[in-house]
Amino acid sequence: MRNFMLSAVIALFAISAAFAQSGEDKLKEASKAYDNFTTSKDVVKLQEAVDAIQVALEDPTVQSDYKSYLEAADIYAAAITQYVTDRTLANNEPIAPIVGRAASQAAKFYMKAYNLADKKSGQKAALKGLEALQGNISNEGIYAIQDKSYDNSFEAFNTSVEVHKFLMDNGGTSAFAEDEAKLNDERYYAALSAVLNEDYDSAEPLFVALYDSGYSDVGLYDGLYKVYSGKDDMETAGKYLQEGREKFPDETQLLFTEINYYLAQNKLDVLTSKLEEAISAEPENVSLYATLGSVYDQLYQSTRDEDPEKAKTYFEEAKKNYEAGLQIDGENASLIYSLGALYFNRAANMTTQLVELGNDFSKEGQAKYEALEKEINAEFDIAFPYFQKAEKTDPNNLNTLIALKEIFARRDNYEASDEMKTRIEQVQNGQKIEKSYFAEQGM
Repeated sequence: MRNFMLSAVIALFAISAAFAQSGEDKLKEASKAYDNFTTSKDVVKLQEAVDAIQVALEDPTVQSDYKSYLEAADIYAAAITQYVTDRTLANNEPIAPIVGRAASQAAKFYMKAYNLADKKSGQKAALKGLEALQGNISNEGIYAIQDKSYDNSFEAFNTSVEVHKFLMDNGGTSAFAEDEAKLNDERYYAALSAVLNEDYDSAEPLFVALYDSGYSDVGLYDGLYKVYSGKDDMETAGKYLQEGREKFPDETQLLFTEINYYLAQNKLDVLTSKLEEAISAEPENVSLYATLGSVYDQLYQSTRDEDPEKAKTYFEEAKKNYEAGLQIDGENASLIYSLGALYFNRAANMTTQLVELGNDFSKEGQAKYEALEKEINAEFDIAFPYFQKAEKTDPNNLNTLIALKEIFARRDNYEASDEMKTRIEQVQNGQKIEKSYFAEQGM
């Protein structure tokens, strides 16, 4: 047993020694490849340096030497510089980097080197590296936002702010030392990245700090609204939104946020004026007409029983806005369907009265029944061509198919009604209808 234990200890020592040796060898390999790259600009050599330094830094012996981190930082700094060059040559199109988060990681390596350094020359080299890196940390964040890689952009901009503080605390020279506005922009983009990544806990302290510092930008209030609405704190979200609208009354960004807020709160009466304001600002925005039409449609439905006259006004406003949207985009399937649904729902509501009249078998009662039935059928007839066009534009719209099924049934066209039923089942089962029914019929 003792011999076995001795063998195990010897084997462990041999493995450790081999690992340590490989770490040191990989560090030398990385350094050699990097030196080769700096003279030849051969990107293959830079990739070799990155690969080798990653392995080297897994070795505890290498980790204990600040010079290793300086070497790693220089290599990663070269990688981000190369990426910026390549990205520019690619007309800013997304390209694969030599290594991800190169600038952020280089910054962490420089700071690690500074903290480990036992010589002022080592600390000075680390600070110099950080100072030279600052611009590319921001570039890394900008590219990541453009590529919608929001976790990477958050990392970059957050690191940028961290590096500024590190430099200022340790006698370095920060690019933001005399440019508080630029530094706040870095903080803002870090917070914005967190919001876009739905990381509201990370975004909150950044936005609150900007707010407390007096940072004045419409995006700050939009960001604060998104943070607190994302955390289901609508009271606080509404407070910041209201303050932002008062400070920036002409900014459509906050106006649209406010519209979404009132939609979520179902405050329809307030919404009409907000949407009309938005249409004045963006008269070609079709979605605004669709939304305003929908709001008036909902107001019509909520008042038609208790205040028919007001309901009639709401109906006409809904119709007017749907038609205004179609003047801009005549093939908008949603608007076409909405116009048809406006008439369809009015007709469907009238059928309740028809059922009641059906119980009156007097001559007068039957006359009223027939007159109302004629009126209902006329409403369905108005709705039909809208649904027909909507189905030709989008044959997979379930609501359109349901409405057509009902209209065909009312017209005693049971064959067409059954066809709509079949198509409804296909859509519900996840199948895609390739061709419109009316297109197939040559209509």
